[in-house]
Amino acid sequence: MADIIVELDHIWVWRGENLALKDVSLAIRRGKFIGLMGPNGSGKTTFLKTIVGLIKPDRGKVIVTGPTAKAIGYVPQEEHTDPDFPVTVHDVVEMGLYGSLGMFPRIGSSEKQRIEKALVRVGMQDHSSRRIGELSGGEKQRVFIARAIVAEPRLLLLDEPTTGVDAGARDDFYRVLFGLIKDLSLTVVLASHDLEVVPGKVDEIICINQTVFVHGPPEEIADTDVFRRAYGCELEFMVHGRYPHRVIREHDHEEHDAE
Repeated sequence: MADIIVELDHIWVWRGENLALKDVSLAIRRGKFIGLMGPNGSGKTTFLKTIVGLIKPDRGKVIVTGPTAKAIGYVPQEEHTDPDFPVTVHDVVEMGLYGSLGMFPRIGSSEKQRIEKALVRVGMQDHSSRRIGELSGGEKQRVFIARAIVAEPRLLLLDEPTTGVDAGARDDFYRVLFGLIKDLSLTVVLASHDLEVVPGKVDEIICINQTVFVHGPPEEIADTDVFRRAYGCELEFMVHGRYPHRVIREHDHEEHDAE
């Protein structure tokens, strides 16, 4: 039990009249890189927001072990920014300190060093004075990661972090992320619907569609029907070494075309 960071105990969440999470129970253990997978509308964002405390479950409870003030860093889905809005990269990362220091913290030399260190970790130290709205999608994502890690969390939650970025920016993202996992001993939960990439990079997969279909290593899931049941389609999931593939069976297309 000592290695558990967060435990979800029979979590139910409704969003209005819609059931978003149904009886979710699992534990997130220290040092794991976890892929949170499921189709659009499956509850991935609700799952992350419930862990971080932005959504209160209607039933069940979330148990965060140890000090909670800086236990969790969170990078939400793509944030749209006005290119003329006068907020710099430094300002954005500074916001990550507000949770532990209050809404109007005194930013002294120690805090400035933490901000600079976070920017260095994501390779954005040379962009500190630029407006956030001037950056590319991949650059913004790295700044938002710096904001999430500046308070030195134990757990980092990422919601669809590579949506809308090109292949080069995606590769840069994973390079930065693996560096953070190694250097900071971070536990990471990354929400994604990219079955062709994520399973080959993570230690564990949580497959969710309102409820949790499976939580375990990719190689133990590859030969099961978990993804077919969760995604609601005939889907073949294969892991060759650490390189996954997703294949929609050709005869399924033929059958649908014939209907």
